Parts: sequence; C-alpha cells; structure tokens
Amino acid sequence: MTRTLKDLNLCDDFLFYFVMQEPELVTGLLELTLDLPGRIEKIEYLEGEKTLKNGYTGKGVRLDVYVRTDNLTVYNIEIQQRRKRSLAKRSRKYQSSIDVEILKKGEDYDKLKPQYIIFICTFDPFDRNLWRYTFSNKCHEDNTLALGDETTKVFLNTRGNMAGASKEMCEFLWFLEHSSPQEAAKAESLFVRSLSEKVEQVKESEEMGGMFMTFEDKLKDLQWEYEDMLAEKDAEIKALKEAQAASKKEMAELLRKQGVSEDIIRAVTGECSE
Repeated sequence: MTRTLKDLNLCDDFLFYFVMQEPELVTGLLELTLDLPGRIEKIEYLEGEKTLKNGYTGKGVRLDVYVRTDNLTVYNIEIQQRRKRSLAKRSRKYQSSIDVEILKKGEDYDKLKPQYIIFICTFDPFDRNLWRYTFSNKCHEDNTLALGDETTKVFLNTRGNMAGASKEMCEFLWFLEHSSPQEAAKAESLFVRSLSEKVEQVKESEEMGGMFMTFEDKLKDLQWEYEDMLAEKDAEIKALKEAQAASKKEMAELLRKQGVSEDIIRAVTGECSE
C-alpha cells in the first residue's frame, strides 16, 4: 500500500526533518532532551542543503537534523525506526565525521567544541527499558573523572519505562508515534501543541506532498537496487559452488586414472565413487 504524507507520524524521518526546520522547535527539542530549559541559544542549521541534496534526492537517504548554537556546540539529531546492530558504532561514525568537518587541517584540537549525537528510537536500543540513555566518556577506575572530550551520545526510547521523565517528555515521546491533532489536544505541553501545528502545516502542503512522493520513489529504487545486488551475489555464489564441485569431480577422476585409492580421493576432494 502506497503511503501518503498525511499517513506519517513525527517518527517518520521525512516528516521529522521538515518539521524540525523550525528553529524554535529544534530548540525546544534540545532543551527537553538534555534537561536544559531556556539554555539553548540561537541555533544555526549546518549544511542543510548538502544533506538534502546528497541524501534526499541523491543516491542515499539521510534526513537528520544538524545544527549548532552560538557557542558552537554541535547537535546531530536522527530518527531511528528500525533496530540496527551497528547503532552504537553509527553514533561513533557521526561523531568522527562531524569532527572532520569542524576541524580544518592544521588547526589545534582545542577548536573542537562540545558535540551531541541524539538518536530518537521507536524501539529500545539497549533493552534496559529506559526512556533515555546518555553516554559520555569517563575513567573506568574513577568514574568521577571525565575524559573531557566534550562528546555526548543520547538515545531516546519511545517504548521505555517513563519513570523519572517529565510529563512534557512523556507527552512528546507519545506524540512521536501518535501525531494527530486529537492526541496533541490531550497534551498539556505547549511544545507538543506547537509540534502538532507544524506537523499539520507540512502535511497540508502540496509541495511537501510532491516531495514525499519523490522520496518514496527514491526509497523504492534503493530497495530494488539492494534486492538486485543480493540476487547477483546469490548467482555469483551459486556459480562459484558449481565451479568448485566440478573442479573436485574432475580432480577425483584424474586421481582414479592414476590408481589412487578411493579413501585418499575422498579425503582430498570429498568425492565418492558412484
């Protein structure tokens, strides 16, 4: 069944990306996620056009939100709807890629500013039933000693136990997967209601609807390319196995002609006489 833009929830990366082009909403999300009410300063979008060009309409599909604040702290936010074994290492790759972009050749490492990698997951990424997982580097022998590399990785879990979470966070995580005006109307959070207004604005846009159709076509193309690649690999593996079997059979016949015993032939080639 073909999806339309109106079928999406905020946890769908396409809708999330375009809703989060509203600076006030990104600011609200960061303050809520990191427990920093009123402390996130003016944000600046980093390479939004490059992300859109290379990810949305290009070969790959990458729709994350990449911003920084006035103090140059960098935030990378991404929605994850499917469990990936490499999610933790994906966060490591993001961190290293951002560092390479920020630090120009020959510059001192002190130029690197604080960095946050934030994944919003609709599954429990670490199976501990927590609604939020926050990681930073500390000394194993003395956990009061921080490494000081100023990198933090945060994973939000919409399916976790919400003990300790604010009501606003509970309403936000619920709204991610139930992004209707009716659900927003039940929320006390002004942030969630603002999100809902932007969600409806994006969904009602004919331009956004057309872009989403293109996006879906791109996903299908990538899926077909992937399936074709798997089929080619399967064919290559099958041909290789057939060639190996033929080679073993040929070797066994040569050994028999030379009078080699069947036990030795079996040990060398795995072939038995018929």
